[in-house]
Amino acid sequence: LADVIAAQVDLSRPGPVLELGAGTGSLTRGLIRAGCPPERIIALEREPELAKILRRNLPGVAVIEGDAMRIGQHPAIRAQQLSSVVSSLPIKWFSAAEQAAVVRPCLDRLDGGRFVQLTNGFRSPLAVKELGVIGCEVARVWFNLLPAQIWCYWDANRSLRGGEAA
Repeated sequence: LADVIAAQVDLSRPGPVLELGAGTGSLTRGLIRAGCPPERIIALEREPELAKILRRNLPGVAVIEGDAMRIGQHPAIRAQQLSSVVSSLPIKWFSAAEQAAVVRPCLDRLDGGRFVQLTNGFRSPLAVKELGVIGCEVARVWFNLLPAQIWCYWDANRSLRGGEAA
């Protein structure tokens, strides 16, 4: 699963790769296997114990202990253009306002890049119309427990102006 998700990240784009909900680092390791240098990864994790595990097991990765719904307020992210965002957050359970608090600040820093979302549902986990995004399912991993779908999203306004489209 981590390798399929990492394949959606365009490492030729400038900037760090932001991982939301890094947990114990399985997706982070997939990014590293795909050729992303650890120093280029920013891993956001809300749970203090999981953030400790990330720091201990993934040297070089910048680990931020914090809430993804406050991502736009974090100084290490606020001032940067991001290459890609990879999210394993259970975002389909977030309200549209909570989704916006996570997704909009990321899209503002992607400049046409991809917001990659892992889900276990067969429909888009994001409220696309409310968020002003375009998205499509790009992969399914049936041999995962639970089977997983991977969606990629772009800012609809940037896509209409000639940015990357779905």
